[in-house]
Amino acid sequence: MSEQVEFRMQNGQEGMVGLDSLLSLVPDNDWVWSVLDFDGIGTGPSGLGYAEFRDRVHSLPQGYVMSWPQVREFAAGVQQCFDLLLVAASNRRSLEPERLAVDDYSECLIVFTASDSTWWSVEVTTETEGTADLLGSLRARFGTAG
Repeated sequence: MSEQVEFRMQNGQEGMVGLDSLLSLVPDNDWVWSVLDFDGIGTGPSGLGYAEFRDRVHSLPQGYVMSWPQVREFAAGVQQCFDLLLVAASNRRSLEPERLAVDDYSECLIVFTASDSTWWSVEVTTETEGTADLLGSLRARFGTAG
């Protein structure tokens, strides 16, 4: 079972809600993280320029796969997300290219989506340890849309 929360990127309390702020609420983990889509401003992972990073993301069937420390480093370098699709899975096999190609993220534990520099959407599989607490933390800190 999964639940989803949505909230504005422009938050009256915090200003612009960035990826780094969201990931600070995620507990340390050994999940496999993948960027499946990205458009934004900042410094790319591993010294990549953002145009090169976007090209890599789109050319890899499982997206740009990272560990938790790597995704935190990536998030720290992102100044603004225009569009983003970031997923976490329990293992790399869960990132089946055939599923991802048809926007099936049912094997993912968490799905972060940034849309048009306006909205964040976070979908969480609630059966996984640590993810249910994430929903509560997101609601408490950022509220929900609707």
